[in-house]
Amino acid sequence: PRDKQTGRYFPRLTGYKRKNGKLEWESTLKIEFSAPKLIYENNIDELKDSQFEAVVEALRDRLSRMGVIITSENIKNAEVRAVHYSKNIELKNGYTSQYVISELGKINLNKRFDLTRARYMNDGQSLYAYTQAHSLVIYDKVADLIRGKKRSIDKEQTAKQMGLFEPLTKTEQPREILRMEARLSQKQKLNALFKQLGFKKDPTFKDVFSVKISKAVLLHYWDTMVAENSVALFAYSLTTKDLLKQVLLARKSAKGKTAIYLTGLLLLAREGSGLRELRTMLAKRTNDRTWYRLVADLREVTADLSKLRPREWYDQIKREFKRYKPFRAVGKSTCPVNKSKVS
Repeated sequence: PRDKQTGRYFPRLTGYKRKNGKLEWESTLKIEFSAPKLIYENNIDELKDSQFEAVVEALRDRLSRMGVIITSENIKNAEVRAVHYSKNIELKNGYTSQYVISELGKINLNKRFDLTRARYMNDGQSLYAYTQAHSLVIYDKVADLIRGKKRSIDKEQTAKQMGLFEPLTKTEQPREILRMEARLSQKQKLNALFKQLGFKKDPTFKDVFSVKISKAVLLHYWDTMVAENSVALFAYSLTTKDLLKQVLLARKSAKGKTAIYLTGLLLLAREGSGLRELRTMLAKRTNDRTWYRLVADLREVTADLSKLRPREWYDQIKREFKRYKPFRAVGKSTCPVNKSKVS
């Protein structure tokens, strides 16, 4: 409780005591932590390679406060048995995380990854596919900030992280952040994937703290999951709800009632004999002025829809993977390294 009151983020420690081949007791300490939270107290802001020393010193400081004395070299060369790589991607031009997740949900993730289970959570705002060895999680990072611990994807939300919700949403254009996490949860899977991608197995902490490896791992999951399925995924065959999503994208300022009206108008204009049949059906209940207003609305929304690029969100994500620049939540983030001496 005293540690939590400081406002600092602390790692999670698990101690093990086992007998070795000589029947002597040996102690092992498992350290689990979020590297960005050690520096920024949130994992929306992202790190770069040059911050490795700062992360090591911050971790050493936290461990010392918890009663664990360890050298920086031991931290750098510690064995890594699991690693989670992630990327925060800001969506532009009216696309929402929930919309992108619904599109990705059209893929058979179980078949693509040989994952035992894939499911939506939190009303379609997160997609979670996993086995014990590895998992893929894609979710709405902004929406996750205000969920309770039981429902959130990130179970260790700091006060500073939750405090970012208002700066991200209480603006003229609320920010949409899609988060993708590839979680390599077992050493065997980690080694197999590293070998496949051309990296050495049995990595240390110093080895895995790498933008190059993070990018390679996440691109592997993205390309395997999406790129190979892009033709089927983006075939232009809209359901009624797909059309409503497109109208909402085309008319960013439209209220829900207006969007539903325009969607219905588009669907009615397409069915049967089109506008001629629709005009006949409405003839006894509308005058010419009302009818021409309907036609004008139809022409305007059709023109707006024609400007949309059905897979622009996909291009945005690919572009961000190519750039792979550290994401910053609000302006420039500082690096509050604790400079207190650790004995």
